[in-house]
Amino acid sequence: MSSSEFYLRLRQPRVLVPGRATPDGGMDLVVEPGRRTVLMGRSGAGKTLLARLALGQLPRSPVRAEGTVELRVGGASVTVDLASAQPGTDVACLAALRGDVLSFVPQGGRENLVPGWTVRDHFEALLPVDSEGGADAGPDAARLEQAIAGMESLGVSGSAENLDAVATELSEGMIRRILVALSLARGAQVLIIDEPTTGLDPVSRDSFRKLLDENLLASGAGVLLITHDVGLSKAVGGETLLVDEGVIVARTEDLGAGEPPFDRFVHAAQSAEGVLS
Repeated sequence: MSSSEFYLRLRQPRVLVPGRATPDGGMDLVVEPGRRTVLMGRSGAGKTLLARLALGQLPRSPVRAEGTVELRVGGASVTVDLASAQPGTDVACLAALRGDVLSFVPQGGRENLVPGWTVRDHFEALLPVDSEGGADAGPDAARLEQAIAGMESLGVSGSAENLDAVATELSEGMIRRILVALSLARGAQVLIIDEPTTGLDPVSRDSFRKLLDENLLASGAGVLLITHDVGLSKAVGGETLLVDEGVIVARTEDLGAGEPPFDRFVHAAQSAEGVLS
């Protein structure tokens, strides 16, 4: 699938939480192959909830979503009014794309793994099947090789020891790298990655920033990155959007230091990075 066949835009998405004042307006979010977009904001600002709207995952009542999702894939187009969709459900046309077209790498991905399964088990179950292998076909050999090579390029050895390890027993950093490698091997057009450097030590964090950037560049996939990591945002590049109270309120490059809500975000981000006491 070429980038011209896939397009996803969230027009003025908003996550409304009872009892919270929601900023007026809101900016659009575009997610497509070859495009890099970063969602930044303080903890609790609603970054992940907004990103999940692109996956068709609506928040549960009493939290509500508003805005419009415009989708084009394989020549077909669809428009979804989020305010009219049932809270707490999946939007079917978007849910159908998850995995092969839209891939979500959650923060601390251990809970999304199958208990007792090895890394190899996950690869074999989730990678596309060899179309010429018959009823008992395993995963496509080229995709499996790509997944293992992706592990290697992201700093995780593709040794038999790692492939045959129970995935949930690996470190969070290793799990995130493996999930990114798996997403790329599946051929995902867009990766939505939630806080990939949380909990990593400074050396591992800097290494992961570089490896992630190189792999995204080589794959041609688009990325929607959710982070409070200023260094990672700079490394990934692209458009950086600022989220406040469930709304995209600004592009950070349009805001000056000390200008709300940018000042609140910078303070929160620096505290998380250990810059401030």
